[in-house]
Amino acid sequence: MRTRLYEAYASGHAGTGGGEAAALIYRRDIRPCLPPPRQGPVIDIGCGQGALVRLMRDDGYDAEGVDVSPEQVALAHAAGTGRVRQGDYRETLAARRGHYAAVTATDVLEHLDKPAVLDTFGLVAGALAPGGVFVARVPNAVSPLGGHISHGDFTHETVFTGRSVRQLAVAAGFAMVAVRPCPPLAHGLVSAARWAVWCGISAWYRLALAAETGAFRGHVLTQNLTFAAWVPGHRTSVEW
Repeated sequence: MRTRLYEAYASGHAGTGGGEAAALIYRRDIRPCLPPPRQGPVIDIGCGQGALVRLMRDDGYDAEGVDVSPEQVALAHAAGTGRVRQGDYRETLAARRGHYAAVTATDVLEHLDKPAVLDTFGLVAGALAPGGVFVARVPNAVSPLGGHISHGDFTHETVFTGRSVRQLAVAAGFAMVAVRPCPPLAHGLVSAARWAVWCGISAWYRLALAAETGAFRGHVLTQNLTFAAWVPGHRTSVEW
């Protein structure tokens, strides 16, 4: 079943394009977590049509991508994105232990069942060089509107929270974890208005959670969340 869905993933679900949105998300949520390009190669697992690979290469990174969908990889090649290939990211990570300065995964981990998610965290940790970082975006189960993302793709298996991400990272041997929301990006009048409305509405949800839990900080309510997890090494602080 999953093979059938992934064979036509772009035409049947994901669509094509979206380069501007990808660039905005990259600049806000992913690039600040990445080490300098000189630190070493980067791989985007489940890279889809290669938008993130292209953005990182434009920034001077030795970036590559791997995806299971032949249609997505073909679209990446048609768009002129090199270093994107079809394959199983697990084999790549297992074969290159200690090789990467960073591993990225946007909208990927939710396609895995829970044992596979934990295995992936372990494979990523093993493939990272000392101080390397794993940056990923996943659906947020705490979001009051999270079902739109969690159940909007029939191939989704798992949803996450900031607490479960930290639990997985600790089990896999990561030393530090940072979690942040993914609110609307304000890059024009309409998007700025969306951002303002979201800030107002989310404040009420935070108040409700604080009333129930007694915790007034740390609540992530957006439909997606982004996390960065570092393996032990030279990095000693989180600058995100």
